Amino acid sequence: MPKRYSFIVADRTSGVVHRFTLRVRLAVAVVAAVFALPVGWAFNTHRMAQAEIERLKLQTARVEIENSSFRATSSDLVAQISALKAVTSNLADRSNMDPVIRRSFDRLPPSLHSLNRTGPTNQPAGVFSQHQNFDLLSDLLATLETRLQIIRHGVARREALAEAIPIIWPADGWISENYGYRNDPFTGERGFHRAVDISTHRGQPVYATAAGRIASATRSGNYGNLVKIDHGFELSTRYGHLSRFAVGVGDTVSRGDIIGYAGATGRATGYHVHYEVWVNGRTLNPLRLLAESQLNSAD
Repeated sequence: MPKRYSFIVADRTSGVVHRFTLRVRLAVAVVAAVFALPVGWAFNTHRMAQAEIERLKLQTARVEIENSSFRATSSDLVAQISALKAVTSNLADRSNMDPVIRRSFDRLPPSLHSLNRTGPTNQPAGVFSQHQNFDLLSDLLATLETRLQIIRHGVARREALAEAIPIIWPADGWISENYGYRNDPFTGERGFHRAVDISTHRGQPVYATAAGRIASATRSGNYGNLVKIDHGFELSTRYGHLSRFAVGVGDTVSRGDIIGYAGATGRATGYHVHYEVWVNGRTLNPLRLLAESQLNSAD
């Protein structure tokens, strides 16, 4: 590196000689500087671009949050204004006095005319400040919102109950045993059958008749492979003699979801689905809850 190299350039016509000395260290430094400048500029530009991108991402996220909050607030305001309009319309209707009564009203002593004002009898309506009016409106909107929340809760509960009622047929087939008293097919003794038996082909899908949570899916004595679904509201259903399961404990199912497949496991004389409906700890004839179209199909 410390070496020097000399280059001699001679002009043949004039005989002039030019001598150049080159230091290796200096040449390497110059070359390195030439390459380092664009590389450094490109790196710095990339770093600045990345910082700008991150800034824009944060700004976009902030704007999205603000927009979401604005949309939610706007929706609430629209609902509140609509409710306020309804109340205002009602008050306007009530304030329209029958002309006959109005004429009689005008003939009352002046001391009673204060009843026609919006404020107390000893205080004219104009005494109320804008701040008091806004407070009254705010209280009114708060009351309306509270009532709307109660209504929403009631509607949501009714919707949940509607989804929890077992109104569809659990499998394609025909009724081989009805709910009620019957002679046991194995012993011949008379007993109460707490379910409806639906004869079908082996491996046919078995469906959840209402939305709920799988409380049990296991082998259960005479019922064979049994699925129990908790629908809430003290409602539950059971599906017995399945060949195999399609769900596990804790799974959430909707009405019409496949929970297993028909079989003849347990104490069964053929391929069928043993279907029970429980309400408040007691069994109920499943046919009582079937939708009209489903009931016609069962018939």
